[in-house]
Amino acid sequence: MVDKAKQLAQLERIARLKAERQLKTFAAYNAHVTAARQRVEALQVSLAQSYDSMAPLSLAEARVANAQAGRAARELRHADSQLQRILPGFEIARRQAAREFGRAEVLLGLGQDEEQRRRQERF
Repeated sequence: MVDKAKQLAQLERIARLKAERQLKTFAAYNAHVTAARQRVEALQVSLAQSYDSMAPLSLAEARVANAQAGRAARELRHADSQLQRILPGFEIARRQAAREFGRAEVLLGLGQDEEQRRRQERF
């Protein structure tokens, strides 16, 4: 008869390997999402600063400020669209990592339950 506890331990090791791989994928997505969010926040601050100037401007200075604000707005829109494109993959990676980690934990618990049941049968 094949030992059920050993089978569960082997399945748990496999599940842990899968969970580690999924966690690495999630970590990579997380790094990209964090960088994208920081870029969006920095561009929002830059755009806000371009509109917060209270000093009187000459016509030439106003044109330059307007051009800078327009460029900052375009960059912000582009950065935000990049962030929105990677968020679905980030959520999928997060769910998969959680599922794989949960699977490994369940198998660990089943293995521990089997060991406990076996010990109780001995006595």
